[in-house]
Amino acid sequence: AVVGAAVNVPLVKRFARGEFRETFFVQADYPGLRMITLQETEDLWRTGGAAFVDARAAGLYAQGHVPGALSAPPAETEVELPTFFERLPYEGSIVIYCEGGDCHSSLALAKSLHERGFRDIRVFSGGWEEWRAAGLPEETGHAQE
Repeated sequence: AVVGAAVNVPLVKRFARGEFRETFFVQADYPGLRMITLQETEDLWRTGGAAFVDARAAGLYAQGHVPGALSAPPAETEVELPTFFERLPYEGSIVIYCEGGDCHSSLALAKSLHERGFRDIRVFSGGWEEWRAAGLPEETGHAQE
């Protein structure tokens, strides 16, 4: 552990400054928010068991997204909060995804939704990259208003 910390001093310093705080969550602070796998995501999509939210930039959403997903670009979501939140069901599951990998906008949006009273929030950590790599259905075009 000491060698690992010594080799990664810049990373440890960034962690100590709190730079990664938004990329993690404590389950006790966000009950009802959980990370899900591709299989769980696909099952929810196929059964219509959840509203889907794409937390990527609008241009990426237009190039391809999970069919039926709402677009919630990070910068625009904060500006248009009332309109965006009116389109989401308070009852039932909400699945949020972004690019996958190092993308953290889905978790940030999930935390924001939780703070506004939504309680069944699931974050698909594999994101669009994993969905697309699995050959699952895609839809293109801009968000519907």
